[in-house]
Amino acid sequence: MDITQIVIIISILAITTILVLVGISIINLLKELKTTIFKTNLILDDAKVITSSVAQPVSTLAEVFAGVKTGIATFNTFFNKNKKD
Repeated sequence: MDITQIVIIISILAITTILVLVGISIINLLKELKTTIFKTNLILDDAKVITSSVAQPVSTLAEVFAGVKTGIATFNTFFNKNKKD
């Protein structure tokens, strides 16, 4: 065998080894990315539950204040009519 053939064979083996290692690294990276996305999805689901559980009492409290405001306006309307008479 000629020295050129030996250098080409060693180069091809080195490049093949590097490509296999890069492929394995990419596969591991994609597996970790899948796990990260799954965990992020769980966190977002929990955040949705928390925000909905916080939003419900706040909206109920806003409705109570709107009712009180309407009641006060009605009460003031009755007293303003009595003052004008």
